[in-house]
Amino acid sequence: MWTTRIFKKESIGQSAGIMLFFTVLQRILQTGRGIVFARVLGPAEYGVYTLAFFFIPLAVTIARLGIPSCFSRYIPQYEKKGNLKQFLKRTYLLILSGGILATLICFFNAQRLSNIIFDSPLYRNIIMLSSLTIFPYVLYESLHESFAGLRVFKLASILHFSQFFIFTALGILLVIFYPEAKSPVAANLFSFLLVILIFSVIFQKYLGRLDSQNLHIEEDGFYGKIFKFSIFFVFAPIINTIFNYTDRWMIARFASLSAVGIYSIALNISGVIFLFGMIAGSVLLPNISHIWEEGDKNKVIYLVNFALKINTLFLLFGALVLYLFKRPIVSLLYGGEYMLSLPIVGMLLIFWLAHAVYWIIAGYAQLIEKTYIPLVCGAIGLISNVVLNYIFIPKYELMGAAVATTISFGLILVAMHLWFKKEGLKIKTSTVSICILPLIFVFNAFIAAFLFVIVLSLILGTNFIITQDEKETLRRQLKKGLAKIKMGKSR
Repeated sequence: MWTTRIFKKESIGQSAGIMLFFTVLQRILQTGRGIVFARVLGPAEYGVYTLAFFFIPLAVTIARLGIPSCFSRYIPQYEKKGNLKQFLKRTYLLILSGGILATLICFFNAQRLSNIIFDSPLYRNIIMLSSLTIFPYVLYESLHESFAGLRVFKLASILHFSQFFIFTALGILLVIFYPEAKSPVAANLFSFLLVILIFSVIFQKYLGRLDSQNLHIEEDGFYGKIFKFSIFFVFAPIINTIFNYTDRWMIARFASLSAVGIYSIALNISGVIFLFGMIAGSVLLPNISHIWEEGDKNKVIYLVNFALKINTLFLLFGALVLYLFKRPIVSLLYGGEYMLSLPIVGMLLIFWLAHAVYWIIAGYAQLIEKTYIPLVCGAIGLISNVVLNYIFIPKYELMGAAVATTISFGLILVAMHLWFKKEGLKIKTSTVSICILPLIFVFNAFIAAFLFVIVLSLILGTNFIITQDEKETLRRQLKKGLAKIKMGKSR
């Protein structure tokens, strides 16, 4: 059956290849969408649009109760026991209830939320429209995490890309004819509604064929275990979302919505790096979770170190290329209105490269079932971010926001590294040395390029940064990937 074929599990290499393909395609479309939105809306309306998309994921994070975040950890476990259908039935009921409740609360408090987010009641309608997005967004995330937990990344990627493509196409069309922030918000709502309708049917058909996965869950305290694991994925993403928007939220108050739009463009340009960087973390967690369940903890630690090194180095090269050509990119694609974003691109590249590191190591908290660790570390960073943005923005404006945010995220990584070290995650000195390499972007483009060449020479000429065993592992993986590509072409 076709459902059996599309739900066939993939290896780490296959998963990474699938996600890379869709990520590249998505990045091309996202760049085009961002250019159209920025040029047609202008900095002020683009700033409104940005803050609206701060509210939506924040509300969704609360609505989903953190439960989809446990799927990568527990779907392999309950699938092995034959309880998969019962597990999904119980968890989805909780998720959908939270989504409906959150939608109603936000919709009927739109004016109050408009005052909080925009410091004005004039954006009540855009908050109401955003509120209607909460429920379909919650279901979308649940489906995506279900596919990831089942290790069918092709389906998770197709789901993600389908929503993205519909949003992009419809969003561009609406923005051209109705150049205001409401247009992309409406397009986003429609895209979620359409994809959840299609993919929910596909998922139901697949589950209907799993007769062996309908065993009743006999364990006591099921909901207690799920909530104990998931509760931190309510607070941690809230902290993460507020952290990521603290700079723009404060810029709106200390400067203007136009300044928010300009700052957002710098974030978008540098954020290209994280879009590729998140592939490693997204693919790694479900696979090392499976390895962890098999009891091979040393292999998990090896894979985490290996992923941190290789992922950071590849991303660093891409970031350097972007840094060298940032002026023509902004000038040609976004226009003269956004040239003030250029000075902060380097600092924000450091921020996004640090995000890529976080995306890999944070999953360790799920393996050891101590998901409060990212929460506590994130809270430390959030407090720092609020304080530093409050101090720096009035004095240094956009650069102050970029520096404050990057320093604060660095504190999160340091705190998490020290904590995980006590919990058995041994990050090698050579791995740490690679993870701090993004600091080259505090210098100008020429010095950054010079430092990168020196580091690359050390990597190729010595085994200190990347060991011979790791180099051999990388060669084998690349050779295997190329062989599969050739095999696919020959067919």
